[in-house]
This record gives sequence, structure tokens and C-alpha cells, in this order.
Amino acid sequence: MFSIVLKGGDVVGRVAVVTGAASGLGRSVASRLSSEGWRVAGIDLHEAAGVDLPLVADVSRPDEVARAVERAAAELGPLHAAAACAGVNAARFDLAHRLDPAEWQRLLQVNLSGSYHTARAVLPKLAATGGGLVLVSSVSAHHPLPGAAHYSASKAGVVALARSLALEYARAGVRVNSVAPGYMDTPMSAPTLGRGDLRRRIEASIPLGRIADPDEVAEVVVWLLSPAARYMTGQELVVDGGLGLTTYSSPGLIDRLWREAEPDEG
Repeated sequence: MFSIVLKGGDVVGRVAVVTGAASGLGRSVASRLSSEGWRVAGIDLHEAAGVDLPLVADVSRPDEVARAVERAAAELGPLHAAAACAGVNAARFDLAHRLDPAEWQRLLQVNLSGSYHTARAVLPKLAATGGGLVLVSSVSAHHPLPGAAHYSASKAGVVALARSLALEYARAGVRVNSVAPGYMDTPMSAPTLGRGDLRRRIEASIPLGRIADPDEVAEVVVWLLSPAARYMTGQELVVDGGLGLTTYSSPGLIDRLWREAEPDEG
């Protein structure tokens, strides 16, 4: 019923589920998987373009996620991989005691509970194929952004969830890892990156000097789902252009050191 062929040593025709596939990182992951020969079911609040099977579901609702995953397996075949990319950003930044409790719940329900609902639906199927699962966290899990306690907490929970699942399902042959992006050019980050000179100041704080294209992060996600990462589980890969390196080091100091070194390099 379902055909899988070998090409260049890799299996072509494997099936992957990607949440948040209609835009941003999820869209880039789905596109990258498709380009490498995967059959992709894309789950989102809106139909995702460019996938084999677009499915509409809200990841914060476990029954909807479960039905979407069942349909993906029924129509595309045994599931070999899943990437939980669906997420939301903070609607406003403020001190924790002034945050609306409903906003706290919204971020946890989508970012953390949504990752759990996705994992819960796909893990039994991945156990049957020895597949891989990637959850998307954020550098905010380790380097909190002032005014976004709810976002940082939700993403820190994703890291802990991925590590717990990796431990629990390793004996079933399932690999579970997480990816922590820094700033990316996505619709979710547009309100922040589009504010005056804020983008320039953010880029100045990143050692590589620029915001990531989501395709650059997607490549890491797809690699973790591939056979090339078959001995990796329970790991978190940070893709932030070196942003985390500036926590204890002033970018201004680094710039000064480079300026002082320039005459000697001539």
C-alpha cells in the first residue's frame, strides 16, 4: 500500500508530521523534509501549503491533534518522524505580577501542552518504526527575556519534556531531541523585529551579526530527524548565532578587542 524506496543510501518515502507547518519555522521544516524525499503531513490552524497532507488542528486541543495524527498515518503510511514547531509569542511584555493569567495559560497551552499533545499522539507510532521526534524550544528557556516570564517558562518546560521523553522511550528505539532557536525572521517575531531600531540593536548583540533565516534552523531540525543523528537523544541543540555567548561578555568589549587587533593583522 505504501512504497518506500532506497536512494543514495537514504530511505525516501518516509512519513513525517510537522505542527505549525503553515508558516515560520514549521513551514521551513516541512519544505526541507519534502525536498529530501519525505512525505509530510502538515498540521496547523490553517491549511499548510506545499505538503502532502494539510491537516487543520489546534495543538492545544489533544483530541484534535490525535485525530490529525491518525489521519496522517492512515493516508500516508507508518510514521517515522515528527517535529513540534507550533508555538506562540507573548502578546505583550510586562512584569510578571501584571501579566494577565489568561495570557499565561495561552502560552503554556500552545507552547508546552501543545508539544506534549503532539508527542502523546505520535510516540506510539514512532515506537513501531524506531522514529525520531524534535520539540522546538528557545534560547529564552535559558536566557530569560525580561517581561516574558510566561514565554520563557513555557519553552523551558519544552526542554525538560524532551529530555524526559528521551529517557522514557529510548528502549522503544525512539529518539527525542529539542532545538532552541535564537531570533528568526518569522511572522511570530515580526512585531518585535519591526520595532524601530530594535532589530539593529538585537543584531549587534549577536556574534554572527544577523537574525537567522528559518531555513537555517530547519536544517538542524531535519538533521536530528534523519538517520545521520541516529545515536543522539535527549539533547538540545542551540541555533542562535552565538547569542548565548554574550551573557557574560559585552559585545562592545568584543568589538574593542577586534578594533585593537586590526592594525596588527596588516
